[in-house]
Amino acid sequence: MIQPNIFAGKRINRQNNKIAAVILIILVFSFAAVYSKSANNNRFIPGKLPSGFVFARTPEFYGTYEKPGKNGTIYDYINGGGEVYIKHGFHQVTHIVLKDNERNSITLDIFNMGTPGNAAATFADEAVCPQGFTEVNIGTVSKTYHYEPDFLVYFVKGKYFVYLAVTNDALKENLVRFAADIYRAIK
Repeated sequence: MIQPNIFAGKRINRQNNKIAAVILIILVFSFAAVYSKSANNNRFIPGKLPSGFVFARTPEFYGTYEKPGKNGTIYDYINGGGEVYIKHGFHQVTHIVLKDNERNSITLDIFNMGTPGNAAATFADEAVCPQGFTEVNIGTVSKTYHYEPDFLVYFVKGKYFVYLAVTNDALKENLVRFAADIYRAIK
């Protein structure tokens, strides 16, 4: 009479346990990577908005052809204008639009340029920030432009190139304060 091998079942159970553990580890790391990417995007969503302003729509995220963002590529956002950013090492832009009850809007774009050098080169590029600006200190030097009725602010912090615009130049002081808040919030 042949005796059943009682150890074979234990070996199979151990192998199943090892496979289950590997699958669990993969799932945990996959979730952590997705959560980390989402948290990284969301860290640029301002907690405090300028008085009277609310989100006009949900924040949008655009990347490169190789690594598109949630909403597509920079070319989906800035059709022909994306080349100048790509030239300087563009990785991703977080695009936020705010509005108030009087039909004024604020646009906030935070461009991840990959390195501080790339962000500085973007800031220095006249195709992005032309001559004719006024410097305003928001905790760093910024370039401001007044194209009636719009008022624009550009600045750099680390690897980030930041653009803000308001559609009513009477609100330019609010925009400068908001730019200073954004500057302090970027780590």
